[in-house]
Amino acid sequence: MTDFPHSALEEYKTQASILLKHLRSDDTQLALNAALRFQELPQWLTLSAIEIVKSDHVKLKHALSVIAHEHDFDSWADFKHHLERKEKLAERYSTYFTLHYQPQCTGFFLEWHADYELASSELGRTGGYLFPYKNQYFICQAEYIEALGLDPDDADWERIGYNWVQPADKEAWQRLDSKLRTFSAQ
Repeated sequence: MTDFPHSALEEYKTQASILLKHLRSDDTQLALNAALRFQELPQWLTLSAIEIVKSDHVKLKHALSVIAHEHDFDSWADFKHHLERKEKLAERYSTYFTLHYQPQCTGFFLEWHADYELASSELGRTGGYLFPYKNQYFICQAEYIEALGLDPDDADWERIGYNWVQPADKEAWQRLDSKLRTFSAQ
């Protein structure tokens, strides 16, 4: 999970609540700015910002749809599913965080990324080894792999595409994972 006190899903729900409060605000400019965001939704396109502000039909579900739309999702349900999937993926890898970030590895230069797609793209461009860490990703070099107790020239690295997050070969990944766990247990 993340180091934040609540999940990304909760954060976006909070943003939707704030958006709805802004829409209902006595501050005209704040309300109109919020209404402009609602106008991005197909069902509100034909209404003016003033009509949206005055409408009694705007609900939290509509504000959630605005947030989803602003993140390039067609619906709140799709966005929510995406966020939940991302959180489950982070949970799945949570047991590996300490395996990947050992005390003997401090002092190494790591290239950090908050977005998996960007990290994966950078891995393809620059090389290295891609690992997850909480809700982020890092690319390290061969010296880091050696500090973990693994052989950076092991053929299984190439088989997994040097990508611990989405390995190309699950069996090769399992062999590397087993070696990492064995070394970490010593």
